[in-house]
Amino acid sequence: MRSPATAIGHQSMNLSSIAPKIGNLAILDTTPESFTIQAEVNFTNPTNYSATVPYIDINLLTNDTIIGHVTARDILVIPGNNTNTVVQAVWSPLTLSGEQGKAIGAEFLSQYISGFNTSLTLKTHKDTLPSQPTLGQALSAFNITIPTPHLGSRKPADPDHPGGGEDDKPHFIQSTTMHLISSTAQFTLLSPLKKSTLYITHINATAYYKEDDAGHINYDGSFAVPPGTSVSPRLPVDWSLGSVGFEAVRKALGGELKLSARAGVGVRVGRWEERVWFRGGAIGANVRL
Repeated sequence: MRSPATAIGHQSMNLSSIAPKIGNLAILDTTPESFTIQAEVNFTNPTNYSATVPYIDINLLTNDTIIGHVTARDILVIPGNNTNTVVQAVWSPLTLSGEQGKAIGAEFLSQYISGFNTSLTLKTHKDTLPSQPTLGQALSAFNITIPTPHLGSRKPADPDHPGGGEDDKPHFIQSTTMHLISSTAQFTLLSPLKKSTLYITHINATAYYKEDDAGHINYDGSFAVPPGTSVSPRLPVDWSLGSVGFEAVRKALGGELKLSARAGVGVRVGRWEERVWFRGGAIGANVRL
């Protein structure tokens, strides 16, 4: 009879049927260049074999670049559905792939918080199963790509954008309230983290009505974004006086209009910090005095 490891290798062409799904993310530790998260994974074992795996390590890639690795210890794999398997992942693109890796990692995070469809690739290597390096190396030819879970729940459909699109997906910025007299804006934010507090350390953002500049924020203060939905402090806005965009904002006084936003943002969790970009469309803006 073949061993479980041999059987898995024999069926490696069907690795897509493993279909892993990730949930319950929690940050355990941070350094200036990396962070460690814990997650629960549901997956399917397509073989008829059970196995106890003392240790496994799998590379995590995006855009064919290693940006982290996933490890698990003492896991019991049974035939069929396996649920709530606890794994840990280290996000460390600079250490693993240098400056290019750091840039690719920042691009991935930027797309993720902007609500784009993103995915990560799992790829084995010779040290995936320390006791069977040949198997780990052989399986590296068969990657598994998994979609990244979206931020929270989807926003309600926008009647002005029937048919959906990227703007119907949840974004980091959910909505904003603009105050004309004080020249400030306050944002409702949706954190990608379920249990840890994220800090915004810098914002350089422009709001647009259609394609017209409405106002600009350049803020170097720091404020907390706790898990779930929260409201930012009032941030100073430099209005684009006389522009078509600002006139649209002024005419919406007492009501709401849809704006888009483009921003460079500094984010920090614990000791880890990164600069990312944000793109958001159809953001509801309430205009008040």
